[in-house]
Amino acid sequence: MILGNMFETIPSIYWMIIIAIPVGFLTFILFQIGMFIKDSRGLVTETKETLSKTNKILSDAQEIVNTAKSTVEEVKQLIIPPVRSIGNVLSSVSAFLGGFKKE
Repeated sequence: MILGNMFETIPSIYWMIIIAIPVGFLTFILFQIGMFIKDSRGLVTETKETLSKTNKILSDAQEIVNTAKSTVEEVKQLIIPPVRSIGNVLSSVSAFLGGFKKE
């Protein structure tokens, strides 16, 4: 009975304030979460575009590296063996001529 009398004696404006403050905080928190999600959507879209551009750049770089590798392989197969054989011939000639000079 005492408790019932206490609730009846508190003016309704106090009850509205007591209820309005937590509801206001909850509303503010929900608003901030909504704004965060809205901003996150834009960020995700920008990230997807950036990743797409990065993938294009990476594929171009990979193509350049593959071209350089194939060029190096061609040089190894087509140019280095003849140069080595010429070097071996010159070395043999030098050794042959060196043999004449010793005697």
